[in-house]
Amino acid sequence: MSISSSFPLLQRLQFIQSSGKVLSCRAMAMSTSEGDVYVGTTERGLTQELQFPVPWGHIAGKAWGDPLGRPVLGLHGYLDNANTFDTLAPLLPKDLYFVSLDLPGHGRSSPIPPGTGYKNESYLIDVHRVVQALGWKKFSLIGHSMGGSVAIMYSAVFPSSVERLTLLDMSGPVDRPLEGTVERLQDAVKRRFEVEKTSELPPHVYSRTEALHKLLKGNPWVTREAGAVLLERGSREVEGGFVYTRDLNLKNLSFFSLTPEQAEELVKGVKCPVLMLRATQSVRNALEEERGKRFLPLFKANSSQFTEIQVEGNHHVHLNSSEVVAPHISTFFSQDTPTQPPQSKL
Repeated sequence: MSISSSFPLLQRLQFIQSSGKVLSCRAMAMSTSEGDVYVGTTERGLTQELQFPVPWGHIAGKAWGDPLGRPVLGLHGYLDNANTFDTLAPLLPKDLYFVSLDLPGHGRSSPIPPGTGYKNESYLIDVHRVVQALGWKKFSLIGHSMGGSVAIMYSAVFPSSVERLTLLDMSGPVDRPLEGTVERLQDAVKRRFEVEKTSELPPHVYSRTEALHKLLKGNPWVTREAGAVLLERGSREVEGGFVYTRDLNLKNLSFFSLTPEQAEELVKGVKCPVLMLRATQSVRNALEEERGKRFLPLFKANSSQFTEIQVEGNHHVHLNSSEVVAPHISTFFSQDTPTQPPQSKL
């Protein structure tokens, strides 16, 4: 459905209620000759599809719960989509209204115009477009990986709007050292032209089994069942099979990225309570450990409340084993929100 600014929010959100109580967080997947097929939450009456108009098309999303509930926005990781929260959302407190987005170029959202590039700073603006369309004045954020980086940026730039911030296997904004800038720019320019040339070709059509196999090969952290969950929203059926919906231009390297100093300034700007769930088998674990040593003291010194918990699993533990993650988030949402952050010393 499309979100229009001409009607009140409750009239715009025709929410489809579930016909029964959610008893399990397991993905509704079945094995067929074509591989695993995931029955999406919308088809099961558990969520409602949303579309938010933007100048180049629309941003897609899906919503769980009562629109009058406590608002929460979910942001997925790189090359994933809104389905990344499909197993987690049913296990969270029932008084939440949880909207999960497909960031531009992912899932069912429109790609950005040809010749332009994707950047976390642009996603910050895209998220704000959605927040304004929803009319939210105060809400919480749950972000995984790249989505966590965007959520940190939003929390710093709009501190009065964010009530709580949950980070799933992301210890701070994505940054790169000053050294190597020239080499990265060289690679980015080369990659841009390579991807644009590939984008001119017809999309490759896969069988369902082939599409799932390719997804799992590119993302070794998801189980086969979890891969089917992501594929349901990350592909569409065409004559002869399935094509991926994500924009090939997402593979372009960013021309520039945050410096470590800029990333640290953003972390200092986060004033709300923060829950950081770090996986024991985190992707690029050595790098995450180094980033954690820089960012964790800043979160502790500047946020009104900071909790770090290590959970057993890998980078996609929130999707693979949501029952491990959900109790910590539920506890976080049941706590009183501190109104004043501590006096920063960093």
